[in-house]
Amino acid sequence: MEKEMRGRKPKQKAPTKVERQDFLRLQIIELTDELEAAGFGNSLKVPNAVKPVAPQIPDPKTEGFIGHIEEDLGTYIQRVSIVDNFYQRQPFDHMKDKIYRRLIRDFIDGAAMPEAKVAAMDSTGGRLKFLQEPGVKYSVIDGLQRLYCYCIAILLVWKREKLIEDLAIPADAWDYFKEVVEKTGDPKTAVEQILRRTTRYELFWNIDLEGLLHYMVTFNAGQRRMSLEVQLEIMQRPLLKALEHDAKIPIFQDTAQTAGKQKPKQEFAASDLVIATRAFIEFNPQLKKLEEAEGLLEREEGYTDIQSSFDVGDINDVVITLKKIAIDIHQKIMARYPDNPTHKYILSGGGVFLVSFAAACGKVRNTLNMTSLDGALQRLMKELNKPEEDPLNLEEYQETINNIKTSRGKSIRRLVYDTFLRFFNGTTNMLDWADAARQIS
Repeated sequence: MEKEMRGRKPKQKAPTKVERQDFLRLQIIELTDELEAAGFGNSLKVPNAVKPVAPQIPDPKTEGFIGHIEEDLGTYIQRVSIVDNFYQRQPFDHMKDKIYRRLIRDFIDGAAMPEAKVAAMDSTGGRLKFLQEPGVKYSVIDGLQRLYCYCIAILLVWKREKLIEDLAIPADAWDYFKEVVEKTGDPKTAVEQILRRTTRYELFWNIDLEGLLHYMVTFNAGQRRMSLEVQLEIMQRPLLKALEHDAKIPIFQDTAQTAGKQKPKQEFAASDLVIATRAFIEFNPQLKKLEEAEGLLEREEGYTDIQSSFDVGDINDVVITLKKIAIDIHQKIMARYPDNPTHKYILSGGGVFLVSFAAACGKVRNTLNMTSLDGALQRLMKELNKPEEDPLNLEEYQETINNIKTSRGKSIRRLVYDTFLRFFNGTTNMLDWADAARQIS
């Protein structure tokens, strides 16, 4: 009879920072369902219509109202779904951040949390006239990190060191929390008590998406700033929905990004598509994200309703054109330049090339019509079907932009715009980057 081999168990490979945050995020997303399944249903009161504890205060800026709400933590973590609030900004690494670790520890030990700020929208994401309306959507304006801390605190008093096995927290984090967690006693009793803790927050309602963004930017000004990309996504969600669902464009949204994750190279950043849309409508290659975000915030007619900025014909043309660029032409370019990442992802890779190309398309549409633009894009596809190794002459493009030493961003945008226009109007029979650069200078 063979003896069993004795020895140490093979060491489990430590997760990377991104993997660990993903594991913890999954635990947070599934938290309320797991609590329900584990028998904590009595401590998870179903979120009904909220009732302010004091008279509402009108806000003339947004024409909305502000009230104060008190409810159990078990209700609050269901009302403001963590899934729907990941988009505000990338989360911190709470298990390594000294400030958030202390905040979580103090909360477990009984400390009160400062008020969060929450928006209530109607079922379509518009103005909620009455708090008793059905299908209310709640969005955290200020307090997303506190929401994380609440959920992590519940996980710690419930699952304790098992979170290390689940690869959701590092061992040194458990060492930090161990004493205060074990002081809470039996895990089941501790979870029930923490779920019944009173949570207080400010509620904002009868506001639209413009008002929501106004509060998000205002109340988070002193914290980690919401990125321009996320601001643009929030402002133009209806547009992005049209591009994603109607045009089937592969869109990467920064609102869904977690720390450390990068955009897949073949996908288009949502914020780049927002800028490309404006560039197409205004046939202006010199647009930048900062100016666009600030312009949308200042636009008196609002920024969340597409038709307040563009007419229906504009949007139909945008969807048709960006579909051809981001699906047909993009896929053809990737197929023709499979071994050169710089060329392969030139449309989805950074924004400048895409935006300037879209502006040139918009110029053809404005000067002539959509039929002429369709013909111009078909001509470009014919170039891509030619047997040459570099049908778009992108090696020359790279050499040309490498020679630009001053005002690089502005000059490159002008180069792409002019080169495509010269090709579209028949001035050149190919994309002649060097000649366009000479004409500009």
